[in-house]
Order: sequence, then C-alpha cells, then structure tokens
Amino acid sequence: MADEKKKGLFGKAVDALSSKDEKETIAKLEEELELAKKEAEEAKAKAQGLSTESTKNRLDKNRTARELEEAEKKLADLEKKMKDIATKERMEAVKERGSKLAELKAKMEAKKPAIITTHTVESNNQTLSHIALKYYKHATPPYWQYLLEHNKEVLKGSEKNVRMGMELVIPELPDELKD
Repeated sequence: MADEKKKGLFGKAVDALSSKDEKETIAKLEEELELAKKEAEEAKAKAQGLSTESTKNRLDKNRTARELEEAEKKLADLEKKMKDIATKERMEAVKERGSKLAELKAKMEAKKPAIITTHTVESNNQTLSHIALKYYKHATPPYWQYLLEHNKEVLKGSEKNVRMGMELVIPELPDELKD
C-alpha cells in the first residue's frame, strides 16, 4: 500500500501501459516454471525411493538422477528467463518514466510566468496586499495570493510570514488576472 502511494499518478499510469504480450509471456513462463518445479520434485522423490531398492534398480536410479538434473537445469533456465524479462521491463519502464518526466518538466517550465522584478520587504508592517497593490494595482485576494503562491518557499506557505528584508519574486500576472 505504501508503494502504491509513493508511485503516484504518473507511476500508476506507466504501470498501466505495460503491454499485454509481455504479461502473457510472463504468465506462460510462470506456468512453465511451476511445471518444472513439479517435475523436479517428482524426480527427487523418485530418486529417494530408488535409493533403498536393490542393485537391479540402480540403472533406474541413474536414469532418475539424470532426469532430476535435467529438471533442475530447466528450472534454473526458466528462472533466469523470468528474471531477464522482469529486468528488461523495469529498464523500459524507467526509460519511459524518464522521458515522460522530461516532457512534464518542459511543460511546467513553459508555463512558468516571467519574473517582472524582485521586491525587498521594506518594513514589518508591509503585507502581500501592499506589494500586490504596488506592482499589480490591486490588493484583493487573487493578487496577493498569486504572490504567495510564487513565494511559498520564502514565506513558508503563509502570508503572515512577511518580514522586513525578505526578497520576494514578482511574477507577471496570468491572463485571467490582467485588466
């Protein structure tokens, strides 16, 4: 559950894009792996049962041991294939996430408003409304909240944290707030 939360929407979307063929291949390999495990267990059981039989049955024991060895080799090969496929899928997912992240960053950079100037708070009595009035000719909430949004790191997310000497970024207004 914690991993689900960490993935976020982007991670879930990438996981949803896994190809159906890859899932079918994995399911088929898992079935083969289970079959190989059963064969190996049967061969082991056969080998143990034959160990107590007479010398007449030693040939059967050797044949069963070879079968066991072959089944174990097949099992190891299938496990390696499963691991290789899983690694390949992870690498592809990482590459895809990287490219999606780069696209998202580029889009976000393109949406960033231009910076008009920086403003140094002149007194402890100066508020974001005063600053919005000075630069945007409006002191109403949409304007000072826009300043707060673009200076949330400096102001620690609250308009009450405006202090003398702070440097605030004054971004260009978005079209919906322009007169």
